[in-house]
Amino acid sequence: VLRDPVAGQRWRVQFDVEALVGQLRGHVLEAIQHPHANHVIKQVLDMMPSEYAAFVADELVGSGVWAAKHKFGCRAILRLVQHASSDSWESASAKEVLSEVLQEADELCRDEFGKFVLEEIIERGLPEQRQLALSALRARLARNARHEHASFLIQRALRSIGSGREDGTSEMADELLASRDAAQSLARNQFGRYVLRDLARSAKHARRARDLLTPLTGELQGSKQGKKLLMDLSTEGEFASHWK
Repeated sequence: VLRDPVAGQRWRVQFDVEALVGQLRGHVLEAIQHPHANHVIKQVLDMMPSEYAAFVADELVGSGVWAAKHKFGCRAILRLVQHASSDSWESASAKEVLSEVLQEADELCRDEFGKFVLEEIIERGLPEQRQLALSALRARLARNARHEHASFLIQRALRSIGSGREDGTSEMADELLASRDAAQSLARNQFGRYVLRDLARSAKHARRARDLLTPLTGELQGSKQGKKLLMDLSTEGEFASHWK
């Protein structure tokens, strides 16, 4: 090996990786709570193949929900999504941790940091994982659409409408726009307005959202946030004539 510079370099890199993994092994829960050490765990999950990164998931089994709600720990959990996309042995623990998270998705969707984990699952998770996350959002849809954190996830989910990967998001939009009262409930809430705005911008649901918003124009013009919503929509030609 020493006579071959290329092979020698590869050997040294592999040795360094294994040395790093050896130092972290048994200390993952401690590391993900540390303001600096958590970045090392992030790099392990981002840069190393699953065969090296699997130990991180192994040590997070049983602590998935806690880590998902931690301001640093959530970074490690959301990165397990990419390691849970295969059927290899290395992905088993990652899938187990994500299963723990999804069992508590109804709570995590309204958590400041848990929402980022669910966002990653909605956007890049396996179909069955994505479906579980969306089902949690729909379980209390009206409430979630008006919640500071859950509304963020609903906006992300609605963006998939028309992409071929809807998984019930069109039904979610239909429920949010089921009646004038439903639209009014969103329009009166500072977070619900963003959901309503995105629905009004959706090609598939724009007309329905517009029809529900038009009678509410006077009420919306009476508040700062309502005026902002109307202004946002008035910049788009299809809506401009309705808000003038």
